[in-house]
Amino acid sequence: MARKPVVELAMIVRNGGDGLARAILSAQAAVDRIVIGDTGSTDSSVATARNMGAFVFHVPWENDFSQARNAVLQACRGDWVLILDADEMLDPAGAASIPQLTAQSQVDAWEVWKWHYIRAQTSRSGVEPARINPCILPESGSYPAYTRSPNTLLFRRRPDVYFEYTVHETVSRRIHKLGLRTAEAPFVIHHFGYAEETAQQRREKLEQYHQMGLRKAEAHPLDYWAHYELGLSELEHRHNPQQALANFENALKLNPEFAPGWLYAGICLTRSGRYPQALACLARAEEKMPPHGPVHPLLCEAKGDAFFHGGEIAQAEQQYRLAGRDTDLSPLAACKLGACEVQLGKAENGLARIEAAVEREPQTAELYDIWVAAAMLAGDIRTAAQVARQRLRIGQPSVHSFVLAAGLQARLEDWRRAVSILEDGIGHYPNDAGLRREWKIAMKRGNIGG
Repeated sequence: MARKPVVELAMIVRNGGDGLARAILSAQAAVDRIVIGDTGSTDSSVATARNMGAFVFHVPWENDFSQARNAVLQACRGDWVLILDADEMLDPAGAASIPQLTAQSQVDAWEVWKWHYIRAQTSRSGVEPARINPCILPESGSYPAYTRSPNTLLFRRRPDVYFEYTVHETVSRRIHKLGLRTAEAPFVIHHFGYAEETAQQRREKLEQYHQMGLRKAEAHPLDYWAHYELGLSELEHRHNPQQALANFENALKLNPEFAPGWLYAGICLTRSGRYPQALACLARAEEKMPPHGPVHPLLCEAKGDAFFHGGEIAQAEQQYRLAGRDTDLSPLAACKLGACEVQLGKAENGLARIEAAVEREPQTAELYDIWVAAAMLAGDIRTAAQVARQRLRIGQPSVHSFVLAAGLQARLEDWRRAVSILEDGIGHYPNDAGLRREWKIAMKRGNIGG
């Protein structure tokens, strides 16, 4: 009778918080040993892990995720390794299936889909759109959507299988290079980090990843994927479409057949106001996609954006409709479609569509910006003013948001409310001369003393 394979859970942790016990507990029944490399926790992570039976040792943090993970792999002694992070969970189906999966002699590594829970359906991961959360895991029930990504997270332990790259580290390329046998796992790993982090924690982590991504691209100048990842970071985290475009162009020089590179180059060009060039890139992206595959919603939305900002509203409306049925459209795409309808003379339908989209995702500031603009275009200043005031309660409103909200109140001749909004704006931005100037004008025109 064949010996039962020994499976080890391998983790790197720093300040895992309450999530660490949740992660270990989710996998505990499926593994024989737990090996954790702690990279400098200042909370109770080390004690928590040891109390749950883990072998914990210190790994010096040198701004290199692969280096830390490989140190943990070297401490493993079993036949198979399962990779999990402190903000993740193995679902019950995974825990139940791992003994059968690791007993299969014809598979060396299992590709696992990771579900990244998010607070907003407008989010995406690369070209992967957000999906509605089916709530197969009770712990995920409060999050409306998720994105997903595949990675090799369960594999046979061997010395020539190790992690590569400083950030977005993976063993997948080593496994492919070695010609090892892979298959798709019948379970998912649930990732809560995006949803549970504060906005400040998220910004700090993204900046850390950006700096590591710069080093990764420098160390691997012929790796098109490294340049693509850096482009995504420049676009979505740094909000720098010009630099992001340069990164995507570098990726395309190395791999001209890479459809996501053309897609994101088009998005950068749209954000830079170069609409004909954007549409040309998006056409290339469409050429490079599988010929008989489904319509890609992000491609349609990107084409819609280029047409819309280029003044071709009917074409934009057509593309937004192609991005999905009403029930499938993200709230952001639905708002964009509604804005097209308003511009095409269907104001009642368009504004109703936008309002319904905002109701689905009331914490996304960009939706309110679209609603305000559409209501103004439709001549509904009262609605625009009401929505502009709501916008000020979402996230960190800009100076422009305060000035616009006050200006709309002024158009309704509600000077006291306009002054109040501007005073609130000055409280947020005390050194902004423009806000103080608008406040003085509102005080004078409203004949308000003080």
